Amino acid sequence: MFEWFRTRLQEWARRVQQRKIERPLEKTRRLKAQLRESNGGEPIRLTAEERRRLDDLRKRIDPEILKKIDLLADVE
Repeated sequence: MFEWFRTRLQEWARRVQQRKIERPLEKTRRLKAQLRESNGGEPIRLTAEERRRLDDLRKRIDPEILKKIDLLADVE
């Protein structure tokens, strides 16, 4: 009984966490598409300082979540 309950609780928590991750990812995709559109379709160019700041932020993110996040990838 407890095993069943624990499994269901873990599945629920995983779904909630996934939804919380998906929302910002989708928003990021939309914002990036808008940014590229306003930039004449050209890729976004970051300065060395901006890249350093992103790297600092990246170090604080869980590596498993970081694999799913690719803020600089092309918007599909």
